[in-house]
Amino acid sequence: MKKLFLLLSILFCACFLKAQDDEVVYHDSDEEFRTIFGGKKVGGYGGIGLGYSQIDDKHAFVFDARGGVVLGHHLAMGFGGAGFINSYEYNLALNKDVSLVGGYGGLFIEPIVFPNSSIHLSFPVLFGVGGAAYTSFVREEDNEYEQNNNVEETSVFMLIEPAVELEFNLTKFMRMAGFFSYRFTNDLDIEYVQADALTNFSAGVRFKFGKF
Repeated sequence: MKKLFLLLSILFCACFLKAQDDEVVYHDSDEEFRTIFGGKKVGGYGGIGLGYSQIDDKHAFVFDARGGVVLGHHLAMGFGGAGFINSYEYNLALNKDVSLVGGYGGLFIEPIVFPNSSIHLSFPVLFGVGGAAYTSFVREEDNEYEQNNNVEETSVFMLIEPAVELEFNLTKFMRMAGFFSYRFTNDLDIEYVQADALTNFSAGVRFKFGKF
């Protein structure tokens, strides 16, 4: 919990951090809107990400998507979601190959530090809920390429996932970011899975497209 409080403290401090770098002025024909966060611009972006994680002590693949508004260049907020699947292993008790799959989604808030610099940092935090399913598959005896998939057990969880991103302004409308995040979830209620199976890190790359 101390790690969580520290990460959240960094987040709230970053929300009010004023960038000191030189402003890049864009001349837009659209009418400007002032925001409560001190900036004049309102933009938005959509993004997709691919990452690696450890889930239930096994290699896992994570993919995500998010979209939201950008207020005054320094703060983004919106909705995001992710899906995951870890590697299959043989479960002796079930006599089947099994894997943990699932997804989650919710609201994110993302302070952006020095957004006009070509390389800068952001600190997104996702607050959400999700579901995990313990799935199994058995290959057909007469056809090794056919398989039957079954859901053995499921569990619902709540989640807070703070992250740090190193962003690169590739163009005015495209950014690439390397990210490192950590999922904090409540315990899963699945017999063959560790209760804290989802509480772990993710690392990967994310691409964002929009008006920043």
